[in-house]
Amino acid sequence: HSVLHLAVARGREGGVLVNACMESCVRHVYAAGDCCTTAFSHSPHWFQMRLWSQARLMAEHCARCMAGSADDISSGLAFEIFAHVTHVLGKKVVLLGLYNAQGLQGDFSKLVRERPGEEYVKVILHRGRVFGATLIGDTGLEETFENLILSGVDVSHLGERLLDPDFDLEDYFD
Repeated sequence: HSVLHLAVARGREGGVLVNACMESCVRHVYAAGDCCTTAFSHSPHWFQMRLWSQARLMAEHCARCMAGSADDISSGLAFEIFAHVTHVLGKKVVLLGLYNAQGLQGDFSKLVRERPGEEYVKVILHRGRVFGATLIGDTGLEETFENLILSGVDVSHLGERLLDPDFDLEDYFD
């Protein structure tokens, strides 16, 4: 083991613990992506999952911090909401926030809309607010649910209409 290996603090998964500037407990030693574990407060809608999309955002943020050009806006955006977009079997897959109720420990409900072969929409609600969403297919709901997650608007009065394709959810909140 090197001296550096012994000097840096590590998280449960073995990643180097980093602060909000991606710096370890050893001054001027930074880590980003899969090799680190975040040890700072972030939005309740973000969690570390060690995906390439997070690694890229962390690396960009880390570089800004190292160069002394990080600001509150760029710093906050990377850790405001978990978001991952990919394609599986030709379908667009969007995961937002606590899309699988991560950390909510049974204190949640979910709404599901499914049109086999076309789309699948699952929304996680916590105390009447949207905390996560899984969108598969061309739903067109990505921005709407991202905004609902970040705004914390109580949608409990909408019930099942939240996923009704005939209900214009975007216009409702404009």
